[in-house]
Amino acid sequence: MAEVALALNTAAGLTGFITGQARGLTEGLFQVTGFNDARFEKEMPLEMLASPNPLGDRQVVMVRGSQSVDHVYWLRYLRRGIGVTDKKRVCVELLVRFTTFDYVPKAGQDLRTRHLNLLADYPMWGISGLGISLMATGRGRNPFNKFNEVGSLVFDTTPVTTGLPHFRLNYRVQHQAKTVMGATLALNHNDVGSFLVHSNGLLEYAPGEGRTEKHFRITPLSGRVHNRPSRIGAANAPAGKVSLLTATQIVRGAGQDANALAAHAHDSLRVFGFDQLNGPDTLTVDSAAANGVVARADPNGRQGAMRLEYVRNGGVMGSQVRTKIRVLLLLRYTLVSYFTDPDQAGNRQVVQQNGVRYSSFRDVSITVLDTVAGDPLVVGDDGTKYDIKAIKNRFHETSTLRFGARIEEVNGQVGAQVRINWRAQHAGAVGKSQSHDNHGDFRLGVDQSGNPVLRLLDQDSNKYFTVTS
Repeated sequence: MAEVALALNTAAGLTGFITGQARGLTEGLFQVTGFNDARFEKEMPLEMLASPNPLGDRQVVMVRGSQSVDHVYWLRYLRRGIGVTDKKRVCVELLVRFTTFDYVPKAGQDLRTRHLNLLADYPMWGISGLGISLMATGRGRNPFNKFNEVGSLVFDTTPVTTGLPHFRLNYRVQHQAKTVMGATLALNHNDVGSFLVHSNGLLEYAPGEGRTEKHFRITPLSGRVHNRPSRIGAANAPAGKVSLLTATQIVRGAGQDANALAAHAHDSLRVFGFDQLNGPDTLTVDSAAANGVVARADPNGRQGAMRLEYVRNGGVMGSQVRTKIRVLLLLRYTLVSYFTDPDQAGNRQVVQQNGVRYSSFRDVSITVLDTVAGDPLVVGDDGTKYDIKAIKNRFHETSTLRFGARIEEVNGQVGAQVRINWRAQHAGAVGKSQSHDNHGDFRLGVDQSGNPVLRLLDQDSNKYFTVTS
């Protein structure tokens, strides 16, 4: 259905929105305060989601439906010095997480087909689990505070009641001036600004806030900006039940091998990723009740992603130098379960083994992270200094970072795992950097709660890679 331009009924007030719980994220001179669990209520009156009420004066309660999409954004705050100290001064790496979901009429309200058809035209979606936290960097300081400045960065939220309901993510940042031996290294700052979080998964700068766009960068990690389709017309249709099929033995069907991607080349460094790796399409399951039961991959899997950071520090003649090579990568996947075909009543079974739902991964890929640059017309000519560079090669040494992957079964673990191998080769730079040739392996699987986890399987993988999920 086409999305309809709507206005929220502001006369109803802000009932139905939870603005979250503030929480301090850091201690020390520069303090960061985030929050968690800002959300729309699971039950909302129709007039809170759309105005005018498409059903006239009829009072209808809407509840959370079956559709949802998880989202993760990397939000980076950067303040640079002045004059000859125009380097990274204060930097905070943050994660913004939330889930978008649809609303459907609550059962038992005696709605006619014409009522459902009217509601199906309205993009009534909500937001849950909105929060902001520090990103685990694995190395270095977060926040980074080069000159030990005193300051703070504080976030909160307010619901917005114009247009489709959404959240405004507000911030206030304060820096005290910093002077060392009579030299001014940092000026006093006291800025406020905001971002908008929409129920279609978009996190964006609030329009017209150039200073926000200069000092912050938004990088999508997981989820997607999506349409807001309605399933209201089918909300009251009878649905089959799902029961467990406990497997004693599983034989995997065919999947799809990884497709090697062309090199992503930048500054003498080439990265070879992959995509389109798929676990098995079907399983043949033996159980205590029956043998040879066929189960198929759920077409509506759970999309996710992990940020990988590859870092090599330089070392020449026993002395350490700053990071010489850094590559930011994105591992994407869809986690799927396996279901039997429905019977005449719509009932299905989901496959489990050893107490854990059997799962595998589809659409697995590793690519260079797509970072977003600031618009020079908005942030100014010097604003591009605040951009995130996905590839850094300090000494311009000829280098290659290559990834491959395959599906495998691992004893003691449930599901089809993804084995990812990597190899890094660096030619070095005379008098500045040594040459390197290292390799290692990761394994993408699930933990005992059924959640995706990436395990680093060797010393070099743990030494050179940091994973953010």
